Amino acid sequence: MKPNFTHLHLHTEYSLLDGANKIKKLAKEAKALGMSAVGMSDHGNMFGAIDFYKAMKSEGIKPIIGMECYIHNSDDIGDKSTRQRFHLCLFAKNDIGYKNLMFLSSKAYIDGFYYYPRINKELLFSHSEGIICTSACLQGEVNWELNLSERNLNNGAKGYEKAFQVASEYKQVFGEDFYLEIMRHGIGDQFRIDKQIVQISKALDIKIIATNDTHYLHQEDAEAHEAFMCIAMNKLYDDPKRMRHSVHEFYLKSAQDMAKLFADIPEALENTQEIVDKCNLEIKLGNPTPPNFKFARTRAKERGLQLPFPNEEYSLENDIVLFEYESIRGLEERLKYVPKASHDEYRDRLRVEIDIISKMKFPGYMLIVWDFVAEAKKMGVPVGPGRGSAAGSLVAYALTITDIDPIPYGLLFERFLNPERVSMPDIDMDFCQARRQDVLDYVINAYGRSNVAQIITFGKLLAKGVLRDVARVLDIPYAKADAFAKLIPDELGIDLKNSYEKEPKIAELVQNDPLYARIWRFALALEGLNRNAGTHAAGVVISNEPLWQKTPLFKPTGQDTLATQYNGKHIEDVDLIKFDFLGLKTLTVIEEALQLIEKRHGKRINLVEQDINDSKVYEFISTGKTLGLFQIESTGMQDLAKKLKPSTFEDVIAMVALYRPGPMESGMLDDFVERKQGRAKITYMFDELEPILKPTYGVIVYQEQVMQIVQTIGGFSLGGADLVRRAMGKKIKEDMDELKGDFVAGAIKKGFDVAKAGELFDLIVKFAGYGFNKSHSAAYAMVTFYTSYLKYYYPTEFMAGLLSLDKDNTDKVVKYVEELKSLGIGLLGTDINRSALRFMADEIDEKKVVFFGLGAIKGAGEVAINGILEVRKDGNFKDLNDFISRIDGSKVNKRVIEVLIKSGALDSFGYTRQAMISQIEAIVEASAKATQIKKMAVNSLFGDTSDMNMVNFTINNMPEYEPLRVLELEKEVLGFYISGHPLDGYKQSLEKIDYTLSSEFEELADGSIILVIGLVEDITKKISKAGKPFGIAKIMDLHGTIELMLFENRLKELEEEFDITKPIAFKLKVSKDGTSTRLSLMKIESLKDAKSEKVKIIKEEIIEVKEPKSPLLFNINFSENMTQVEDFYRLSCQFTGDFPLHLKIKSKLVDIVLETPLFVDEHFIEKAKTIGVYLEEKLEA
Repeated sequence: MKPNFTHLHLHTEYSLLDGANKIKKLAKEAKALGMSAVGMSDHGNMFGAIDFYKAMKSEGIKPIIGMECYIHNSDDIGDKSTRQRFHLCLFAKNDIGYKNLMFLSSKAYIDGFYYYPRINKELLFSHSEGIICTSACLQGEVNWELNLSERNLNNGAKGYEKAFQVASEYKQVFGEDFYLEIMRHGIGDQFRIDKQIVQISKALDIKIIATNDTHYLHQEDAEAHEAFMCIAMNKLYDDPKRMRHSVHEFYLKSAQDMAKLFADIPEALENTQEIVDKCNLEIKLGNPTPPNFKFARTRAKERGLQLPFPNEEYSLENDIVLFEYESIRGLEERLKYVPKASHDEYRDRLRVEIDIISKMKFPGYMLIVWDFVAEAKKMGVPVGPGRGSAAGSLVAYALTITDIDPIPYGLLFERFLNPERVSMPDIDMDFCQARRQDVLDYVINAYGRSNVAQIITFGKLLAKGVLRDVARVLDIPYAKADAFAKLIPDELGIDLKNSYEKEPKIAELVQNDPLYARIWRFALALEGLNRNAGTHAAGVVISNEPLWQKTPLFKPTGQDTLATQYNGKHIEDVDLIKFDFLGLKTLTVIEEALQLIEKRHGKRINLVEQDINDSKVYEFISTGKTLGLFQIESTGMQDLAKKLKPSTFEDVIAMVALYRPGPMESGMLDDFVERKQGRAKITYMFDELEPILKPTYGVIVYQEQVMQIVQTIGGFSLGGADLVRRAMGKKIKEDMDELKGDFVAGAIKKGFDVAKAGELFDLIVKFAGYGFNKSHSAAYAMVTFYTSYLKYYYPTEFMAGLLSLDKDNTDKVVKYVEELKSLGIGLLGTDINRSALRFMADEIDEKKVVFFGLGAIKGAGEVAINGILEVRKDGNFKDLNDFISRIDGSKVNKRVIEVLIKSGALDSFGYTRQAMISQIEAIVEASAKATQIKKMAVNSLFGDTSDMNMVNFTINNMPEYEPLRVLELEKEVLGFYISGHPLDGYKQSLEKIDYTLSSEFEELADGSIILVIGLVEDITKKISKAGKPFGIAKIMDLHGTIELMLFENRLKELEEEFDITKPIAFKLKVSKDGTSTRLSLMKIESLKDAKSEKVKIIKEEIIEVKEPKSPLLFNINFSENMTQVEDFYRLSCQFTGDFPLHLKIKSKLVDIVLETPLFVDEHFIEKAKTIGVYLEEKLEA
């Protein structure tokens, strides 16, 4: 008969960098071993509780939820005078115990964290109800004291008495729910205390349980687990001084294995079953409850509203009253700008939306968003006009959550909330990137710190990363490890198992070389394990009750904000709803431009009030000068703008939607352009389709159009049409056949031709996969319009805003400088009397100019610059003497003055930069003296400052540096050349050469042969392991710097045959392997020879995407749409989990692989589509 035994002391992958039990595999193995229950006891946290609970339930196993807490004896939970942290296992018997565990774990992170999340006994004993307590491992206090006694250390014989006292203390609190653990891993310390544990058990009538400190699944995983610990400790595997386990017994043993170990005390096995019988926790999952609005009573009172339950702080009924009032009031404000003939249409639709939202119990959610958006606007934080499907809601528009009217553009509420498919609302809000935290702070202060939290994320050991980590701890030379990792095939979602099957070289190395075999074996065991915990930047949960009642909380190191211990995929499981606070840099650029406009022109532009049909703006877009414009700044979009020549806002919405792989590869985009330009005929299969497809010239572009067609022709409701749209995205043949039958049947009822209806359905299915969320496209097109309006009417201010926000991105700054030239705007260097902290728009002699911002000078620092600007408010600096007399020398020190000189900021004082640099000690000394005089004057009896200008000194002027040296100093402190470029004198020669700029590398594909013309800035010489010299050369061209590896012969050629003070041509081959881009030097030649050189430019193509399947791979072409990368990154932060999803970003010099494991479901895929990111391909699991 199989012994009654249950593993309780068990560490999952959520015991970070210690537990190696992958939960899903653990559940399957437990089932295979015939286990009916399994416990979890991760170190100090409950990160994996829901994951564990669901996995065990899915295998028919009873989950026992617990944790191995860290506990100390101080009265102060946060006592940092001791690093004491005994281990103690706690398990939830029921819901009360589960909530107490969540509370204790939260307090451990929030108040008790000191190296580890700790609680004290006082806290535990006051929250012991519903909890089973066990004495844990050798680090448990009972066992610790016994071992001290046995080893005759410190406590000597008193150790047993102390252990007895500790056990007695726990028995007094927990009664029969306290158990003593005995472990038998073959460790000497455990053997030594076995008898005393039994003795204490008998003396205090405390039952004993047999446990195995399980950290990995199989015994053969022990070595890999040691490597795992080395990764955590940053130690080498063979380091004799590192902490290591002396035995390989920490695996998931069968009940029979445990019975053999504890044959002398079989009751220790039976007692584990007693605990299982006591633990009957049922966690109710998957019933998210929208929060109510905390301030309903306050806001109602301010408006004179009568509430049905005026004494209740949280009430759905109260929320409905306020929600309806604000929605109606808000719409009436909006209707002031809508023709009266349409008012009834708006009011009718609003009523429908209000009723649906109220019926679905979401008024509180809408009011919370309304409140923090309103507060953001009150604080002057720029808010985006909307994003995602929420832009299709008239209620959201009425509440000013969004700023795009859904009715003129055919945006559908059912795309946001489908009354026929209950799902949580999802409103993502964009805020000015610089002030997003201000909005979060408001929410935390308004709703309470314990009621607001960000969402935890987990970094994982994946694919190439785990190979490199394992190789590092095994002390494998980096070159070998890197070469091995690079053998992973260029399929970014691929795992190690599939890599082995697809790349013969991997199999060859692993099979023939014990070194690689060992790396591979360890990496396979560790792949996918959690590496660390953090928080994502967007998702926030807000609850009516302290969050620990639904999720334990986590406090990220160095942060004041809290985070949930359950990750994004489990938030809705525990009845919480996420709110997304996104920082959008473009809004910061817009705000910067608006402030510059107000400063220069004395007026504040309200972009919402501008004419969306302004033809001049669309004519400007049509010129292709879209650099810096939201969503349409890439070179591909510039070409599209010139081809399409958008003339309406609808055209811009379509541009945003169509510039994606699917529509481009399918010919949709070309067809759209041809129809727009009148070169292709616009036809409609049915006349009834014209109102739906006319804005897109007969092309099905949007998901909303699919829904409207299904409604109009097939007779579906819009809610039903949304379900059809979702089903079309999945393309399951059986479902498609059934839906087609329903569609055709509906069409027949409405009098449409059967054959044409079937043909139309097939056409819809074809285009549905490419359909874009028009609500999102329209909302983002509005931001596109805002940036286009500013760039057309206020180009100087707009470009200054762009430069201020991207001042640290040299590549972008170079592009913007070129754009300034094309717009006829000058860029002037820093000027101590005219420059501001950031880039500033101005006009000199009727010429528009942008002044370089003083804050962009490297090494100056904002404190020093702001101090200078504050003094300058009293008047410009007359000369160098005036400058040093007025500044605060303690802030504006030698380093600051030096970089100001190098940047050219002090040129207006009449001295050359060489003169000031060579005599800087005298300048600094005079400044310090002036500062001292000012301090003495302030502290004098009468505060007389008349002597402040007594510091009169002069320096000797001298000739200026050579022009090249001046430029070098500028680049040193500004990041690029401002008053010229070292290659300017060679531009005439360069015009005759077919060369590629470094800023264009992002567009190049594998196999390109290019010429780069540049100056050699530096050569770093090194010696290879083979003892041969080689060099790394930094080559500077007109737009940036690249690095080239020069082997011995090329290095010698460059140094001996070329004048490296003059421009040189480098013929390069571009190689891309998906994870990196390599530039191979083919030839070095003079500019004269380069004129006849042949090149082969291959532009990077956007790859067609395919139907999704697990695991998933997404592809974003960085060169075509930076905003998509930013949006997708923010989205991925909201869906962290263990889903093997990988993201490929085609970057300037390299392909970046973000091996970020996410939680991917239909909701994620739909949200990804809203930002134009589609699945590239499906990879076999």
